[in-house]
Amino acid sequence: MMKTSLMKKPNHVNPVCLSRLISPKSANPYTENSTGTYPRPLLSLLFALIFFCLKASAAGVENNEELQRLKHLSLDDLLEVTVTSVSRKKQTLSDAASAVYVITREDIRRSGMTRIPELLRMAPGVHVARIDANKWAVSARGFNGRYANKLLVLMDGRSLYTPLYSGVYWDVQDTVLEDIERIEVIRGPGATLWGANAVNGIINIITKSAHDTEGGLISLAAGNEEEASGTLRYSGKTTTDIAYRIYAKGFQRDGGVFFDGEEAGDDWNGERLGFRMDSKLTDTDSLTLQGDLYSGTAGQNNFLPFPPPSGTINEDQADTSGGNLLARWSHRLASESNLSLQFYYDRTHRKNATLTEHRDSYDLDFQHDFLLGERHAIVWGAGYRISQDDIVSPETSALRFNHPQNRNKVASAFLQDDITLAADRWRLILGTKYEHNDYTGNEFQPSVRMTWTPDNKNSFWGAVSRAVRTPSRIETDVNIRVGPISVSGNDDFDTEKLLAYEFGYRTQATDRLSLDMAAFYNEYDDLSTFELAGPPSPTDTRIMLENRMNGESYGMELAVNWDISDNWRLKASHAWFKVSLETDGVSTDTTSPRTADITPEHQSQLRSQLDLPYNLEFDASIHYLDKIPHSEIDGYTRLDMRLGWRPDKDLQLSLVLQNLLQDEHREFVEFSGFSGPIGLKSTQAEQSLLLQLKWNF
Repeated sequence: MMKTSLMKKPNHVNPVCLSRLISPKSANPYTENSTGTYPRPLLSLLFALIFFCLKASAAGVENNEELQRLKHLSLDDLLEVTVTSVSRKKQTLSDAASAVYVITREDIRRSGMTRIPELLRMAPGVHVARIDANKWAVSARGFNGRYANKLLVLMDGRSLYTPLYSGVYWDVQDTVLEDIERIEVIRGPGATLWGANAVNGIINIITKSAHDTEGGLISLAAGNEEEASGTLRYSGKTTTDIAYRIYAKGFQRDGGVFFDGEEAGDDWNGERLGFRMDSKLTDTDSLTLQGDLYSGTAGQNNFLPFPPPSGTINEDQADTSGGNLLARWSHRLASESNLSLQFYYDRTHRKNATLTEHRDSYDLDFQHDFLLGERHAIVWGAGYRISQDDIVSPETSALRFNHPQNRNKVASAFLQDDITLAADRWRLILGTKYEHNDYTGNEFQPSVRMTWTPDNKNSFWGAVSRAVRTPSRIETDVNIRVGPISVSGNDDFDTEKLLAYEFGYRTQATDRLSLDMAAFYNEYDDLSTFELAGPPSPTDTRIMLENRMNGESYGMELAVNWDISDNWRLKASHAWFKVSLETDGVSTDTTSPRTADITPEHQSQLRSQLDLPYNLEFDASIHYLDKIPHSEIDGYTRLDMRLGWRPDKDLQLSLVLQNLLQDEHREFVEFSGFSGPIGLKSTQAEQSLLLQLKWNF
């Protein structure tokens, strides 16, 4: 049953603000007292922590050799980590002509995190903010929001981007975290190879082959926030060449609290089943089959701006379910020539008080890479995607679609040539992607990249790229009516466009110290705005979506890895970001330039991984985020710690403590996100304690 309560502080209802569904600044009825600076107790804690780590590191470690082998990658090994997201083929991290960061399986294990969005905090330049207990805002290089629409997210080659709102439903993106091989995070456009919507970045979640997970896994966790969760996974082989993996997992998680301490009712639960099969068909052919089924419920709190002036907050619940099936065939033509063909089907069902969405997506992707002569490494391919939906709005909902059923098709082709100008020194990379979509027709997304490697310690790269974000269903087809105010989509809504300039530098300064730096300047055109569709009146104010905003952003990102000793590693990063947006001369939207971006100017983090005697592990991470512009959220500092014990390589016990510096804090602006005619009321992240047990057998 829905529960209704009145807001404690009235808000002035502005038509253009309402078109954003709530201006983050004006809609926030509360103010945090945090100054956004490092508190003195934290400095004392950091000095004590550094002293303790130095003493423990000097004392030596008694772990067995097998555990040490599993735990450590030298910096040489780290720079030689294989990535595939930059060029859609295997290459080392040191050769990548892009700002790419790899979250390794060891980073995942030692983080103690249980949700994929929380893992992404490790990547420099990626802003991760918890909106409520089950929703996150995740973006790279700005323009964050619940449905951040300029970030492409993939899992094993399957797109997690929803065409309805343009974004990712993070509450249903899950898998067995122990089965993730790595997460590749690219900051900056990757549209030349991956297509539309890879504007400000790409996140590619890559899971392990079934050949690499032989045996069983039991993972259990319990705590005050993660009330109970469990995973059972088993891998085996039917023959030498065929391996399989099956899993089941479920969880129950507590809800958050509002700023006044009231329980928010946004608790959630979920169940998931999945499998993967990897087969070596012949010496040159391999086949992968994998799939998942899931269901769950997630609470949320919706804000309605009527009756004015106070508005109403209603509790709601999203019921989610779905599944996917993916098949990938790979064929090696020669030592440097490979073919791959991938098909996947994805089914999504989501129901809340605003609408019910049924979506079926079909995707076919072909790729061929080969050497042409001694200097040209060619990769090319083509793809075709169909996404069809059926959207039902309840009679009580103010949201309607002109076409409740829709079928959107995208055809694409790409070509990239990696040219060796001077062996082991200079490379020129030219490429483009062509796409045809049902909204805007033909789109071209080219790029030019250059790398210079003067020696085996240093590498420089630069790039100029074009990328576009295609319109979503809600931007072209929606009709919202709330009191006297209506918001409608636009059949002529155009693509949002980016022209990006990037520069990067990587160095292994010493055997124990490496540095990765990237700088960028982005020019945006035809960004979305909300325009008056006629003279407003007290009884009728009509608003339509248009493309009347442009702007620029620029910034720098720095990541440092330092192996202080064989037993202690530090990973630090800092990101600086600035954005300036403005509407054109005929625009009536005065809110979008302020509220289109809600990303902190500065983000810093320091992570420590320390191996202690008696097979103990002590890990700590501290994150600092500056004040979020145009909001009432001051900067905050987050401290997480983990104490782990691995008596042998198959058993792990962990105590994980999160958000230790405050009882609770908000990470995102009030009423952020977009849920039809309502705003989503955010809650606070609370302190948490979690006990974990993992047993491989």
